[in-house]
Amino acid sequence: MSAVRGVEGRGGWSVWILLTALAELVGILLGASWWVWADGLLPEPDGLFWQISMLLLKALSGVPEGMVLGLVQANMMSRRLPDISIVRWTTATCVVAMIGWAAGSSFSIFAPNAGGADSFDPTISQTVVMAAGFGLLVGALFGGVQSLALGGLGVPRWPWIAGNAIGWALGLPAIYLAASGFALGPVWALGAIGGLVAGALVGAATAIAFAFMTRRA
Repeated sequence: MSAVRGVEGRGGWSVWILLTALAELVGILLGASWWVWADGLLPEPDGLFWQISMLLLKALSGVPEGMVLGLVQANMMSRRLPDISIVRWTTATCVVAMIGWAAGSSFSIFAPNAGGADSFDPTISQTVVMAAGFGLLVGALFGGVQSLALGGLGVPRWPWIAGNAIGWALGLPAIYLAASGFALGPVWALGAIGGLVAGALVGAATAIAFAFMTRRA
């Protein structure tokens, strides 16, 4: 059975990428809106207690992203893996999304002089490189945690981990570049652009990964 049948033929590839892109768009918009609201409560938390509190609050940005993306992915995967648990998959996606948002927020919260005159202000190329490296690590973690929900389904987990690592290494720079341009436009518009591009890239990488790991299913 060919790998392409893992995503139900050519049309399935397009649908997978489109739905992943739309899910990430909606998830990023909701997550970014929560992040901005949380940031407005205490822009410069003073003291470890308030810094940790703000980190936990901003980490909740991953809940809507994880729910939307997890539900979409699990429903698409259930066509080839009918025994997959949508609840387990979505829960795993929410958990790792929260970790990602917390990690992404930690620098601005804990870094000395964050936002001050002496704070580190990366160039566009530096932002892309750092985001790609961060995406590679977070993507591998993302896929690894999600793959725990694949236990007992008789499919290899490593293609999904590799696909997420590659997809997020390509997609996360789009989100960071959009975030760095908040002065150029409204948050919702830039978040939508970043989320849509990132989702399409992640969708393409995970479609290939899913096709490969279910080629004998």
